[in-house]
Amino acid sequence: MSIMSILSIMSIKILLAGGGSGGPVAPLLAVAGAIKKNNPDAQFILVGTKKGPERIMAEDARINYSYIISSKWRRYFSLKNVATPILILIGLFQSLVILRKFKPDCVFGAGSFVQVPVIWAAWVLGIPSVIHQQDLMPSLANKLCQAFAKKITVCFEQSLTDFKQGLGIFYASNKFQKVIQTGNPVRQELAGMARETAVKELKLRSDMPVLLVLGGGTGSDFINQLMIDSVPTLSKTIQIIHSWGMRNPQKMQYNNYYPHGFITNMTSAYAAADIVLSRAGLSTLAELSNLGKVSIIIPMPGTHQEYNSDLLKELKSALVLEQQRLNTERLLLVIKKLIFDLSLQQTLSRNILKIMPKNSAEKIGKIIIEIALEHAK
Repeated sequence: MSIMSILSIMSIKILLAGGGSGGPVAPLLAVAGAIKKNNPDAQFILVGTKKGPERIMAEDARINYSYIISSKWRRYFSLKNVATPILILIGLFQSLVILRKFKPDCVFGAGSFVQVPVIWAAWVLGIPSVIHQQDLMPSLANKLCQAFAKKITVCFEQSLTDFKQGLGIFYASNKFQKVIQTGNPVRQELAGMARETAVKELKLRSDMPVLLVLGGGTGSDFINQLMIDSVPTLSKTIQIIHSWGMRNPQKMQYNNYYPHGFITNMTSAYAAADIVLSRAGLSTLAELSNLGKVSIIIPMPGTHQEYNSDLLKELKSALVLEQQRLNTERLLLVIKKLIFDLSLQQTLSRNILKIMPKNSAEKIGKIIIEIALEHAK
C-alpha cells in the first residue's frame, strides 16, 4: 500500500513552528498546502508569536493558531540577550503544553527563533521534527535545532555541509543521510492567474505598468520611506501596489498609488505586477523565482540577505541595489530603465526562473509524511 493510500484512511497531525515575520512562515504554509492536497483530513496548527504577521497568514490559510513567548538570540552584544534564556525557558514549557494537547506526529520549522523551544520540547516528548534551511547562511535557530531534527531540508546545494548529522561520535558517515536538498517551498496557489484577470480584480488600469513593492511581513522602514519620497514622481508613469507590512500605511493621496498594511491576496498582486521591488528574504525570492518575476532587490544590510542577493547578481537574475547607495533619484532611474528595456526584462525573468528547484513543497511534504507515519505506528 502506497503512502498516499495509507493517508487516505488515516489523519496525521503536523505542528508548524515559526513566526516573528512572514519569511519563516511562508514555506510552512506552502508545505501544509501540499500535504493537504493529497490528504484533506490532515490537521495542522501553527505556533508563532503573539504580535507577528503569522496569525493573519494562518487565518488566511485556514490553519489553527497558537502562540508562545520566545526570544531571538542576537549574534552581537545586546542587553536583550540577558533575558533570552528565561524567555526561551518559558516558551519551552508553553510548547510542552501545546504539544501534549495537540499530539502531533511531526513538527516542522523553517528557521524562526520561535521554533527553538518547540522543537526542543518535541524532542523531550519523543516527537520527530523536520527543519528547513532557506538562506545560504544557516540560521542560528536551525543550528540550535539541528541535533534534535530527524531530517534537515535545504534550499541550496552549498548548504548540504552546513549541518551536522548527529551528536558527538554518532555523526552519520553519509553526509546526505540527514540533510537533503529540496529547494524552497512556494504556495502553488500563487501561480495560475492571468495578468488581465488580476488587473481587473484589483481595479487597475490595463494600459499602465504595475510595480509591486514588498517590505516583508513586518515592513521595511527604509523601503517605506523610499516610496514616500518616490511616489509623487513615480505614480505619474507606473501604478504602485505597496505593502507596508504590519503597520498602518501613511496617508498619501495619489492617483495610481495603492497602499496596503498587509496583502493577503498575493496571487492577484503577483499576477498584476510587471516589476517587483523587494527585500532579499528567501521566501520572497523563491516566489519570484517560481513566477519568473522581473525584480529589483534591496537586501537588508549586514544580514543573510546580502548572501542571497550575491547569488542573484552572479546569475544576473535580478537588479540588486545596495541600500547604502540608494536614494530616490537612483531608484527612479532604475525603474525607468527597466520599464523601457524589454530585452533586460526578458533576461531577468528567464534567469530568475532557474535559481530555485521546483516542486519543493511536495518534496518536503513527502519527507514529513513518511516521518509522521512512522511515528504514528
